[in-house]
Amino acid sequence: MEARDLLLEIGVEELPTSLIGTIFQELEEKSKKAFSEARIKYTHLWVWGTPRRMVVYVEGLEGKQAPLFTEIKGPAKKVGMADDGTWLPPALAFARSQGIDPAQLFVKETEKGVYIFGRKEEEGKPTIQILPHLLPELIASLEFPRTMLWGEGDFRFVRPIRWVVALFGEEEVRFPVAGVWASRQSFGHRFRSPLPVTIPSASLYHSSLQEAGVIVDPKERRRRIEECLEREASLLRGHWLRDEALIEEVTFLVEYPEAVTGRFDTRYLELPPQVLITVMKHHQKYFACVDDQGKLLPYFLVILNRSRDNAQKIIHGNERVLRARLEDALFFFKEDRKKTLAERVGLLEGIVFQEDLGTMREKTDRLVRISRYLARTFKLDEEETASLERAAFLSKADLVSEMVKEFPELQGYMGKVYALLDGEKEEVALAIEESYFPLPGKDNYPETLPGAVLALADKMDTLVSSFALGRVPSGSFDPLGLRRMAQGIVDILLHRRFYVNLSEWIRLNLELLEEQEFIQASSQIIDGVREFILNRFRFRLLAEGVNYSVINAVLATAVDDVYEAFGRIEFLDELLKKEKGFLSEVVTGFTRAKNISRNFSEMGEIRPELFREEAERELYEHLIKLRDEFTWRIRHGEYRQAVKSFAGLLPVLNTFFDKVLVMCEEEALRKNRLLLMREVVNMWEDFANLSLLVVEGA
Repeated sequence: MEARDLLLEIGVEELPTSLIGTIFQELEEKSKKAFSEARIKYTHLWVWGTPRRMVVYVEGLEGKQAPLFTEIKGPAKKVGMADDGTWLPPALAFARSQGIDPAQLFVKETEKGVYIFGRKEEEGKPTIQILPHLLPELIASLEFPRTMLWGEGDFRFVRPIRWVVALFGEEEVRFPVAGVWASRQSFGHRFRSPLPVTIPSASLYHSSLQEAGVIVDPKERRRRIEECLEREASLLRGHWLRDEALIEEVTFLVEYPEAVTGRFDTRYLELPPQVLITVMKHHQKYFACVDDQGKLLPYFLVILNRSRDNAQKIIHGNERVLRARLEDALFFFKEDRKKTLAERVGLLEGIVFQEDLGTMREKTDRLVRISRYLARTFKLDEEETASLERAAFLSKADLVSEMVKEFPELQGYMGKVYALLDGEKEEVALAIEESYFPLPGKDNYPETLPGAVLALADKMDTLVSSFALGRVPSGSFDPLGLRRMAQGIVDILLHRRFYVNLSEWIRLNLELLEEQEFIQASSQIIDGVREFILNRFRFRLLAEGVNYSVINAVLATAVDDVYEAFGRIEFLDELLKKEKGFLSEVVTGFTRAKNISRNFSEMGEIRPELFREEAERELYEHLIKLRDEFTWRIRHGEYRQAVKSFAGLLPVLNTFFDKVLVMCEEEALRKNRLLLMREVVNMWEDFANLSLLVVEGA
């Protein structure tokens, strides 16, 4: 049967923009799964949508299911097949009973013996017969964080379903869902074309909706939004301030976007730029405008979900709302200037850090002391250390400012602004803001050294404090954003190339919490936090395409320093890509020694007087010469020289394997040879467990 395009449109009340991304992703995944399980092939599948509709469009959907082939087990070969390969009566009787052509019989070996099987073909049904069941089941299978009861029975959905369009080519697919029957009747733009729209066929869906004032494809809507913003900004001889998150949000607030320009009083430009941008973005969904030098202009751009015609009333309304917001912000700003940041630190006693973990004032004290420790670890000079400690002391003071109480997303930024106005050093002010970096979804690493160190101290304190009270992320549940904190620690350590002992750092943080009488330190907490951070380290490496076996090999050792471990992983990954054959020889030699001594746990020293073979004496002498040099090179990061020196041992090691029986019957001799094997393995214990490396093709 001929392939046709399929359209499924689910018309709903306005969807929450925060959920649209996940809703569309799930709809795409479940649609593909549904057609795969139904054995209906297609050329391409898209998921589109607007705030009022969720759309699945399938191009080239086959008109018939693929046939289903099943294998049915019959009698054993010994009773169903003659020696000359002909089928005996039991096999033929089995074929008749199953409706199988004897030509489709074959022999197959199973765990229970050799049996005769038959291959049975079930012809596929026409797609048009399957869709009335498949499509409503697909709709009902969608899951949402919050659902409501709609329609008949116990049907739950994210928003009320108002209409459903289902067309297979030109043919309607009729079925009920939540009391609504699927048809070819859709609805256009709520304001531009509110009347019903009849869709002649799936292929004419786009053009039909376009005529009714709806751009269904989010990519097209986004492109139009950017064009409209560009047009308005150019009229002002300026530029609109690009904000990817805001563009994404606005794309799913409208069905046919247009843009207009509003204005605000220039006196509000005395507010810090980010305050203006935040008020416009977070509260009104406006785009800011800047001049060629990046300085804010007293204009804002609004994306409308209606025509620009007669929009003056809308513009005035938006200007009035924004003016009220900016007036509040200006009042907060002036009020905040009556106290310095330093004077606000004492007020942090009134803000709880976390339940059972004291106040922000107590967290501030910890940050100062942890920062002092990290300053020594990372070898900051006296001036940098002073700036770091001052920034740590002031870093949370803006939390008690009126501006941050009203606009929490400005924490850190307002700390920087107020610090500069208070006459603090620029490095101190920048570090206050950078202590929150990197921000979610951004790669904005702290640029100053004090900022990087303070960001590490702050994130680790939150991690350790939470783990100490058992507030550990589980599954997708991570209300405190601890995974993001741990990822931030990893990212900054790698970006800054900082060496630091995680366990020692975590222990100090725990001791400070214990000193403040919040928790009792334990090694389990230290191990838990360290492993949590290393898991985020693993996550980053895998995302960057590092070979999984290289990661496993290095992290199987006692890793306590992220950047040091990164150096080993980076080296091995490069070696695996460029010198696979050489690495394979090294891995083979190590793995043979590892496997032989795997279950050997006895203690003792190698006794040369027990050697009986020249090969074991020669291996021992080479190990003695190599051991100290190899260990020194590994600990000083000279990995290539270390690996090459070990490669020089391989011929001697291979000779040993060829001529010496390690697992001999004589106990003392066997133990001595196992100690020799363990000596080979122990050389690598601080670098990697090479037996976990997978060298493909070797």
